[in-house]
Amino acid sequence: MDTRPLASQNALVNIDGDHRQHPRFRLPLRVTINLPSEEVVAQTVGISRTGLSVRLSPPPALEESLGISIELPNGSAVLGRVRCRAHMPGCLCGMSLELEGAAQAMWDSFLDEEESTGALWRMIGRIAESPDDALAPRGVTVRDTGVAQRFHTTGENALAWRVAFARLPTDPADESDLCVRMPGFREPARRLVRRVLREDVTIKLDAKSQPVRARVVELNRGGYAWVQGDDRTPVGLMSLGIGELVLVAIDGKSTYPHFSDLELEQIACDTFRHELSRPMFSRDQRNEKAPPPVPLPPLLPSTPVSTSTTSASSAHSAGDGTNASSSGLLNPDRFRVGLDAVLFAQTATDEVQTRRYGERDLHFHPSVWAKVVVDGDELMGPTLQDKGRVCVLALVGPGAPRVVKLDRDSEVTLLKRPKG
Repeated sequence: MDTRPLASQNALVNIDGDHRQHPRFRLPLRVTINLPSEEVVAQTVGISRTGLSVRLSPPPALEESLGISIELPNGSAVLGRVRCRAHMPGCLCGMSLELEGAAQAMWDSFLDEEESTGALWRMIGRIAESPDDALAPRGVTVRDTGVAQRFHTTGENALAWRVAFARLPTDPADESDLCVRMPGFREPARRLVRRVLREDVTIKLDAKSQPVRARVVELNRGGYAWVQGDDRTPVGLMSLGIGELVLVAIDGKSTYPHFSDLELEQIACDTFRHELSRPMFSRDQRNEKAPPPVPLPPLLPSTPVSTSTTSASSAHSAGDGTNASSSGLLNPDRFRVGLDAVLFAQTATDEVQTRRYGERDLHFHPSVWAKVVVDGDELMGPTLQDKGRVCVLALVGPGAPRVVKLDRDSEVTLLKRPKG
């Protein structure tokens, strides 16, 4: 998504440039672009507050201004204009984004959300794709001609690539076999690349993209990238470490880079490294004042309504002026323990993020955290609603990350809002 033009056909384009003012997010958003000859529908490869990248063949002319509609994950559309700033390997076009008024506010709000919870949404997206797959938070399984290929997240902080380069054989950039296979690689690699893995890996940039064979390099300035280029396109680099997936097993058998089970566990939790380092939860909630009662939200269709719940809701909303909390009819723990407590808290907060996956609307509550006990293990994380299910997105505890569906019998307790 670099907006700098190619210096030459042999230039090594670093898509994650050093001089950018805004963070980039690899996110496939559906866009409709009004080219001079036709209207085309495509997907973004990356986005930022001021630009985006998209594959277009043939690409528009440099500096050409085009109308664009960007479909956000919640179904709303952002209308504006883009200007083509760069042509990059693989028909990738770097574009600056021009928005006004309400469109700019909507885009900024979405980028705020992506910056704070984008890593979680990438995981939630995999859950939406495979709701019955116990390992969906960690990756996806692709079945092709009867062969099951298991792809695993590389972590939002690139732990998979750090592990690979620490353990596997590598070559200096100017001694790599890529210097022979890709004649345009040697000279720019001397300036930008520190080491090269000796074998190709298979990666998916997101759960829906097609797998690609790629050679991964470690950059001199830090970070990782995969090498692009062939007889038709110049050599270039695509940055890694932004939630992509790597092939780890074929029909249950480990494949290169042969991560161990322990390494995969560590990589799966890499998304939440910063959160795990914080004093996230209250150690003693007994002295916490119970939150005030709020109306019980409409229960999801698949959630049975108990008599006690119906009575509590009626008591609170009665028109006689009686307040349920002052009448003593309700135990204050009801607003801290159990499924109703989670529903109360989800209703009380206006920090709700919604994204659509096909016919599924997932509602994520980043500030409503809960602890749930499963088979004697304590799991903790934020909560969400998913087409009839109320869940804890367990980020802390044995086997995390994973999703735990709540019901009336769940041993679940609300936690204080995470700090930071």
